[in-house]
Amino acid sequence: MKTILLLAFAVLVSSTPVENSDKILLGELIDELVREVKSFLKQDKEIFLAELQMNGCKGEFFCQAEHELKEKVSGLSGAKFEHFRTDKKLMRNLNEYNKRHVKTCEPADKDQEILLHEFLEKLLTCAQRAYSQPK
Repeated sequence: MKTILLLAFAVLVSSTPVENSDKILLGELIDELVREVKSFLKQDKEIFLAELQMNGCKGEFFCQAEHELKEKVSGLSGAKFEHFRTDKKLMRNLNEYNKRHVKTCEPADKDQEILLHEFLEKLLTCAQRAYSQPK
């Protein structure tokens, strides 16, 4: 009987950190995105990214968002783009979240493009939705 209770407790404890760490990753991602959305309000350089389909803000959306940011923003120079480098918190958290939820994703449809600021707002909205969903 003790063994069964111990085993049940171990399973419960081992499953809890994944949900909590997802919340932590999303919370940190939201904090980073809020700061970036504010900093790009007065964007002087027009940077266009593919307009992603939100479709319930599933893992595919976050995966495509990471690829778009890596492809079009991470390599840009200047202090304004510092947070989009792959070794910085925003991109690390986005990458880590994707590792846990999506292995690969289809490339984004590049027919429709939106400004970086709008792209970040959509990403922020999806992160907030994912954060607020019960596990």
